[in-house]
Amino acid sequence: MTHASAFEPITVLVLAAYPSARAGLAALLAGEPGIAVVAQGAWPPELDAAYAPAAVIVAEAGDDAATAAAALDEAFPGVPAVLLGEWTRVQVDGAPRGYLSRDATAEELAAAVRAVHAGLTVLGPGIRAAAPGATEAAFSQDTTLTEREREVLVLLAAGLPNKGIALQLGISEHTAKFHVGTILSKLGAASRTEAVMVAARRGLLPL
Repeated sequence: MTHASAFEPITVLVLAAYPSARAGLAALLAGEPGIAVVAQGAWPPELDAAYAPAAVIVAEAGDDAATAAAALDEAFPGVPAVLLGEWTRVQVDGAPRGYLSRDATAEELAAAVRAVHAGLTVLGPGIRAAAPGATEAAFSQDTTLTEREREVLVLLAAGLPNKGIALQLGISEHTAKFHVGTILSKLGAASRTEAVMVAARRGLLPL
C-alpha cells in the first residue's frame, strides 16, 4: 500500500452507476484536506477500462456487500475501498474496507478513506459485521456504543488525537476526550490501542 505523506494527498477513484452519484461523492470529498479525487468511473467496474491509479476506491456499490467486495477484488486487487450501500449486515475478512450508508456525511466518508488507507476496516453507524462463516447469532449482538461514540472510535482507530477528533466532528476537545474515555470504559480497555483491538474483536471496528 502506498502511504500519503504530508505533501501527497490520498488519491481516490470514485465509482458509481450514475454520473450524478459520482459527482456527488467527488463533491463530498472535494473539501477534505489530504484527499484528492483523481478519477471517476462506472459501477460495477469495467475490467477493460483504463482507470487512473488511486490509493483508495470509493464506490456506491448497491446493496450486496459480498458481491461488491468480490467485484473490487477482481478489478482492483489489494486496493483499500470504502463502499456505500443500503446494508445493515456485512461479512468482513480483514481486508481494509469501509462500509457506510449512502447518506454518510463528508466527514464520515473522509474519515473512512483515511482509515482504510491506514489498513483498517471500518463500519458506519448501524452496520454490524462478522467474520466469514459466522452464524446469525454473531450479527444479533447489540453493541454498547452510541452513534457518536462509533464516529469517535473510527477516528480513534485512524490514530487521531483528541484535538484531531474534535476538529473532524466539530466538537470541543473536552467533549472528544469525554467520548474517548467513555469508549475505553465501555470496552474495558486501559488504553486507546487496546480499545481499538477490543472493538475489532467485537466486530465494531474489524482489523
